[in-house]
Parts: sequence; structure tokens; C-alpha cells
Amino acid sequence: GIARCIDVPTGHLQWKQRLKGGYKASPLAADGRIYFLSIDGLCTVISASPRFDKLVENKLDDETVASPAISNGRIYIRGRKNLYSLAR
Repeated sequence: GIARCIDVPTGHLQWKQRLKGGYKASPLAADGRIYFLSIDGLCTVISASPRFDKLVENKLDDETVASPAISNGRIYIRGRKNLYSLAR
């Protein structure tokens, strides 16, 4: 549950932050944001920037171990009980 931001050209660590929960899924980057989905269904959204900026946390009433996927402007999340489709 530790996220790190590293400057690729220099290898310099920009920030390191512990996130709530345990994780098996890969993070998802989309539209200037990074989505972290915990096993307990907690989705932490941060800004894709050189400083740590948590935008929001949302909790699904489901367990999640699969990485989220994007298609046609929607984010799909497969939970143990349901398949979720999120859009603006």
C-alpha cells in the first residue's frame, strides 16, 4: 500500500505515500488522474503530478482484486459480486 512518484530522467523520488488498505490490482492512469483500487473496494484517486494530491476516496460495497479497465470513456471494475461501469 505504498505509492511512489519517481522522476524518470533523474530517478529522483518526488514523493512516497502510504495508502489505506491492501492491494493486488495495478493502478490505472487516465485523464490526469491515477486510480488505486484496494482489495476492500476502496478507490483512492490522486492527481498525476510531481506532488502528492489526493483528490477523493470512494468505497464500493464489494471486494476487488482485478485491475480496473477503460473503454469508451468508462471505467470498469470487476468486484467479487458485481461488475461496475463508471462514467461522468
